[in-house]
Amino acid sequence: MSSTHTSTATRCLNILSITIPLLIFVLLLVMTAMPAVAANPGEGEIVVNGCMEDIAMSDLNCTANDVSVSGVADITGDGLVNEADITFAPICDYPAVNAGADCSTDASICRDEDNNPAPQLCGDRCAYPGDTTSFSATFEFLLSAQERFDVGAYFETSFDVAGDGALSGSCSIITLPETGIFTRPDGSAGNYVDLDTSCKGGSCPQPEDECGDIDNENNPIYYDMRGPKAVADTITAVCLDTDADGFLNLPNCTSWRQSGANNVCTDPSHAFPGSPSKCNCDPNFQLPIEVPAATLDVVKTATPTAVDEPGGMVKFDVSVTNKSPFEDLTLSSLIDNVYGDITDAINSNISSTTCSTPRDLGHGETYTCYFMAPVNGQGGTSHMDTVTASGLDENQTVLEGSDDATVQILDVTPEMSVTKTASPTTVNEPGANVTFSVLVSNDSTASSDSLSLTSLTDNVFGDIANSSNIDIISTDCSVPQTIVYGSSYSCSFTAFVGGEPLTVHEDTVTAVANDDEGTELTRDDPATVDILDLDSACTLTMTAGPTMVMEPGDSVSFSIRIDNDSTVDVLTISSLTDSGFGDLDGMGTCAIPRDIAPGEYYSCTFTADVTGLGGTTHSYTATAMGVDDDGFNRMCSSSAKVDIRDAAPTATLTKKAIEAVVTYQVKVTNTSTVEAVTLDALSDDMFGDIADGANLSIQSTTCELPQTIAIDGTYTCTFDARVNTSPHTNTVTGAVSDDEYNEVTPAPSDSATVTLD
Repeated sequence: MSSTHTSTATRCLNILSITIPLLIFVLLLVMTAMPAVAANPGEGEIVVNGCMEDIAMSDLNCTANDVSVSGVADITGDGLVNEADITFAPICDYPAVNAGADCSTDASICRDEDNNPAPQLCGDRCAYPGDTTSFSATFEFLLSAQERFDVGAYFETSFDVAGDGALSGSCSIITLPETGIFTRPDGSAGNYVDLDTSCKGGSCPQPEDECGDIDNENNPIYYDMRGPKAVADTITAVCLDTDADGFLNLPNCTSWRQSGANNVCTDPSHAFPGSPSKCNCDPNFQLPIEVPAATLDVVKTATPTAVDEPGGMVKFDVSVTNKSPFEDLTLSSLIDNVYGDITDAINSNISSTTCSTPRDLGHGETYTCYFMAPVNGQGGTSHMDTVTASGLDENQTVLEGSDDATVQILDVTPEMSVTKTASPTTVNEPGANVTFSVLVSNDSTASSDSLSLTSLTDNVFGDIANSSNIDIISTDCSVPQTIVYGSSYSCSFTAFVGGEPLTVHEDTVTAVANDDEGTELTRDDPATVDILDLDSACTLTMTAGPTMVMEPGDSVSFSIRIDNDSTVDVLTISSLTDSGFGDLDGMGTCAIPRDIAPGEYYSCTFTADVTGLGGTTHSYTATAMGVDDDGFNRMCSSSAKVDIRDAAPTATLTKKAIEAVVTYQVKVTNTSTVEAVTLDALSDDMFGDIADGANLSIQSTTCELPQTIAIDGTYTCTFDARVNTSPHTNTVTGAVSDDEYNEVTPAPSDSATVTLD
């Protein structure tokens, strides 16, 4: 047991000193604080969460073994528990180049490193230690007591660094269904158990409880993650092989509650032990999922990959990669089947080496080195040799990987290349003069070979070395020419290139030469020139006058001008539209269709009403569509803006006294001609807020605010107030604003004077 696990167990034992009433109170408090997970009542659940101590929020000692996950079922019935009894998630697995892709509907979507279909890689198995796998299985839950409540299974899905099973870390948590039938490996049926509603024991009835129980009558219970009672159907775990036997270790813990402690459990986060000991952990729980050992990936390359006969010195680069992202390895030897030990600096078969062993390779780490060695042989043959790397993993398992490299031994033959280029590479219709440059290079690998250039011909323009050729304008090319090893001969000729617009002119120069032994070589190269169409275009200009009107709006005159920017093509305008006024054909002086000659323009005007709220801006975009002589569509557009200026609101107010307990009448008039206003406040300099029925300075009031007053409309109300001075003058002031929240300034007001005799 690790020191971390020991200290955890010690802490768990200490918890026994807590009194039972306090423990029950803590558990009830925890259950009340935990969020519920929606599920169908009575069905099993699986969630990804913290592990058992994280859920229980206390230290556990897990000394009991009443309930355990004893293994997975042989669902195939072949008498063997192996990967055939596991269902892996249908995603492409490593080493597929598209690892992680969903292959549930088409297994051949998985591709190998050569991009070929690899349906065998559909299924998320373990590819190496430290990989992850997503799978489903039928787990066997075994009871060693009479009955237990709210059974939970915690499966550690990370690295189990603490070595405590599933007490801490990251876990998939499973609860059993309460109702329904499960199938045993022998084909017989069993029942899921709900002891809370049957009141067989403990705290019941609990109709809201959704976590399954277990008793002797239904023992063991098989929970099929793929079955109809399962809510989620996969566990994703790290591929750990802690006992080095080639199979997945999935640390787990089980929890349960005993009679009297079976509080309501509605989701996996409530499936924690009824007391610190009511749990069972197995850090070495094993599943029949194969975890392949780590591999050494060897890549060997040769530089150069070909040498001229009879041979030469070659550099062989070797890289060795630890393909495991989890395990460290030790590289112990590098042996070549032709050259022997390439780490031996005094090996007479090689000229030099940078390779050495042993080497520690961390997970995913690559070691690179190279050695120099001679490669000899007959021309037309090839040399191949293979390097094998050997090493040991952390479990002292021997690992090997190898790769070969091939070097071709070439016959020495003459070689020549021709490069032809055009300048310019584009000409406008109907054509223009083009200069073609020709470069003939002696590319022989043997330094003794010279070439004799005997002919330069063009498939369109003929003999370009003939200055009297009427198909060309000029040339400085001539033959014969001697081209020594490693050098070249260059020349150029000029010819007229013409054709239809949007076509491509291509012509090819062919060079003929002989080497020193009389071997004839013929090489050619083409050059292309594009014949361009002279493009057409148009420009549209739109203006508005005036560019500002007072609200609520006014008539505005719009002018349109369309310029044909082409120097050769007639442009036919087929439509003229506006974003605000639609089709402009027939509006004002605008009439479509319209032909516009090259360099000319068409203009028209129309008048339209522009209305809206003050302070807003209206933008209008005119768009012209047309086609040129070559059938190409053209479009141009322009915009014009009109601002609507806000008109300030106006209002008046009058007041008069009509009684000794004076009744004052207040009348507010909207004198605006463009919009309604809102009366927001009425304040008297002697009596305060006259719309406030609770105002003790007045006797009564009919005034209510706010009030909306239409154009030329009025609002009238009265209020009673006691006047005990004479003469008595008081002033009422109103707060009035328009729909843009502009206030009437100065605020409308009026005074009334009462004289008491």
